[in-house]
Amino acid sequence: MKLSIIIPCYNEGKTIKENITKKVIPYLNDLDIDYEIIAVNDGSKDNTKKQIESIEGIKAISYKPNRGKGGAIKEGILNAEGEYILFMDADLSTDLSAFKDVIKYIGEYDCIIGSRHVKGSNIVIKQPLHRQFIGYMCRKLVNANFHFNYKDTQCGFKAFRKEYALEMAKRQIINGFAFDVEYLYFAKLNKLSCIEIPVIWENDRSSTVRVTSSSVRFLKDMKIIRKNKKNYLIGEK
Repeated sequence: MKLSIIIPCYNEGKTIKENITKKVIPYLNDLDIDYEIIAVNDGSKDNTKKQIESIEGIKAISYKPNRGKGGAIKEGILNAEGEYILFMDADLSTDLSAFKDVIKYIGEYDCIIGSRHVKGSNIVIKQPLHRQFIGYMCRKLVNANFHFNYKDTQCGFKAFRKEYALEMAKRQIINGFAFDVEYLYFAKLNKLSCIEIPVIWENDRSSTVRVTSSSVRFLKDMKIIRKNKKNYLIGEK
């Protein structure tokens, strides 16, 4: 069973080639699985496009202008060939060992969701306290508003059965960070089978995400998702 791995990239020119060629590819080859890597350059302002295009054996996709992480994931899904589609962060904040659980549950679950807060997970380098608090409140708000019971909705490591990933992408409205919520809401409404798997996670200290503006956008996007409930129901569109 083939696994498509989407890596959204925004201004990752300094590290993306090394991360893929010296870390991701060797690790996956050792697992002896059938896979493809799709690196999506989300309108970067640096040399990310050149770097991913120089990596042999992967699909390199680029576009302008910048859409947001959700937009990059959608583009990757629409170009994926595998029976399961996984997306992960370009900075490898989620340890690659999470692939072992993904392989374990492929075929058994429709959705395999990386979590930093279930039993067995380990946060090696934590975020600053203010980011931890915002993350905690985000989980509470998301679970309350969408009646989820997830320990972690925002970990950037998730896999979906292709047929559902394509349906998600077709219905996707959100290009920002709340796209994870959109995908999980789709899964809930359509009664997909999901499992949270523990991950080893390390905070990216070089992250340039603006917490305040991103949080405001996240809350606005949550409202948009809730208002468009029928959009996510298979058979309604």
